[in-house]
Amino acid sequence: MKNNKISIVKIKNNEIERAVFEALDLINAESLFNKNAMKIVIKPNILKSKEPERAVTTHPEIVRAVIKWIKHHNQNDIIVAESSGTSSPGVTEKAFEGSGIKKICQEENVNWTPFEKTERIKYDVKNPLVLEQFVSSPLLKEADLIINIPKIKTHWQTLLTCCIKNMFGTLILGNKAKTHARFSTLDAFSAALADIYSVSNPQLTVIDGYLCQEGKGPSKGEIVKLDLIIAGFDGVALDTAVCKIIGLDPQKVKYIEKAVEKNLGTSDISEIQFLGENLKDVSRKFKIPRKHPVSVPLPSWLADYMGNVVFRATIKFDPNKCRLCSTCWENCPGNAITPPEIIKKGNTPSWERKKCIFCYCCAELCPYEAVDFKINYVRNFLFSWAGVFFLIIIGIIVGVFLWIFL
Repeated sequence: MKNNKISIVKIKNNEIERAVFEALDLINAESLFNKNAMKIVIKPNILKSKEPERAVTTHPEIVRAVIKWIKHHNQNDIIVAESSGTSSPGVTEKAFEGSGIKKICQEENVNWTPFEKTERIKYDVKNPLVLEQFVSSPLLKEADLIINIPKIKTHWQTLLTCCIKNMFGTLILGNKAKTHARFSTLDAFSAALADIYSVSNPQLTVIDGYLCQEGKGPSKGEIVKLDLIIAGFDGVALDTAVCKIIGLDPQKVKYIEKAVEKNLGTSDISEIQFLGENLKDVSRKFKIPRKHPVSVPLPSWLADYMGNVVFRATIKFDPNKCRLCSTCWENCPGNAITPPEIIKKGNTPSWERKKCIFCYCCAELCPYEAVDFKINYVRNFLFSWAGVFFLIIIGIIVGVFLWIFL
């Protein structure tokens, strides 16, 4: 089992570096530097090219603070690596630049690279839940130390994206879409996330709780200035702690359950040693995407049916924002989005419900926030088999009533 220490430090007066150093000192993170000339890979969250204030990507000043902390301990072979959400060549470079992280790397004189710009090797997953192999960068194997720097954001599919899900970004370009398509149910996708995390299994995590997202995260949510740095060694424990802070039941985050199943860490709060701020004192309830229509206990088959059918979304494109950049249709795992016949302003892509696996990649990755989704609960229910059955029962009841009383 991993070291169970977790530090929580408030960012006061926007002094990010001070908070990062304090958080890492509290857990004695420097003990990880067990030899000279270590190769250190930093994995931030650079979903797409967005300015830091939008809270879509790891804040660049937190990346800078971690780099400075590493240098403070005389370790200089540092590489900041990521593969952003889309499959188009060159898009990760643009995301590095747009997020401000490229500039930080240049100023701090450290290397940065998209994972797709390195060689490719195949990784075997030990004791896989669903995913036996995947292709990624040799950096995961070559690194003496991997530092994960995720951001706290809600997520329409997995409810939370933080420590474990951030390592999904080690998959290169179109492999993310293929994984979404292959494991299209939440349960299967969550298991795949745990399998992917188990390969890199970062030894240290520094969570960006500075500017966060709630609601329609991970790219269209409302910004929350939480002003926290959270650091630790156990990604499962850290994700569990984040759930407690934002008012989310950890048991509803399926990938936490799958990670525990793979013995990647603990989700038992009583086993975690918290240092710094008190968990309750820094808690702030986030707007959480709803996954199930009722809060009362239901049989698992019924809950799954209601969640998958009644809560299916309709994808819409805003003609005023859409620039027909091709991001959505090129990265749709189910090939459910096609471009308009004529590429001109005002036209929008087409969406095919039957092909959609509802991974919301289109909404996540759209650089212009032109993709939205809406769940019509009543319509979905009435047009489902449950709705048809319900209408038949109502029809029978009304018929019997009329036959008796008229």
